[in-house]
Amino acid sequence: MKISVITVCYNSENTIEKTIKSVISQNYTDYEYLVIDGGSTDNTTNLINKYKEYINFYSSEKDDGIYDAINKGIQKSTGEIICILHSNDIFFNNDTISKVVSHFNINSNLECLIGNTIINKKGSDKILRKYGAKSFKKWMLRIGFSPPHLSTFIKKNVYANYGLYKKEYKIAGDFEFFLRIFLKYKIISKIINENYIIMESGGKSSHSIKSNFISSQEIIKSFKQNNLYTNWFLILLR
Repeated sequence: MKISVITVCYNSENTIEKTIKSVISQNYTDYEYLVIDGGSTDNTTNLINKYKEYINFYSSEKDDGIYDAINKGIQKSTGEIICILHSNDIFFNNDTISKVVSHFNINSNLECLIGNTIINKKGSDKILRKYGAKSFKKWMLRIGFSPPHLSTFIKKNVYANYGLYKKEYKIAGDFEFFLRIFLKYKIISKIINENYIIMESGGKSSHSIKSNFISSQEIIKSFKQNNLYTNWFLILLR
């Protein structure tokens, strides 16, 4: 079963090489690697070109934001399973993809697999916390909580059937997508207590009070777009 690993990046010279090495060191061989760069102006493109023999598709051009870049990668992918690995994130170990694919092989009806994300202190290997998948329940989406996006592996036909990420969202596009596939279309998913991704602290949605407010606004908007009920007061308090 082929898996497509998609890395989106922009001016990521300090982290992109570590991400690429994490992908090409996997012991599972039936994968393709796609790198979507937003037109970096630092040394990112030179580092990517250093590993071009391992990259199946690469583009470097201005985009309309992170979700537009992710969509470009999905549209160019040819694998049955989609994995999104950002340019400051790495796989937990060298057999991560093997473990993921084994779950899909066991259950051919499975459309989405969700594991754990380990969050490290920026610039170090110190673990700050574990974003555990087992603590997530689908009803939590109604109060603004979502599963760990990076440790979510999704069949490509889910995107084909229910749509890509909505690029007008700046922060909560992954939340809207989860809301759509889990609560509106109720795809078949599995949550498992396995570590899949290590990410650095300091994601876009956690930068400031302002970004948290924008995220909350987009979460409320996503419920309206999908004709689903939520309590906006709980969203703002989350």
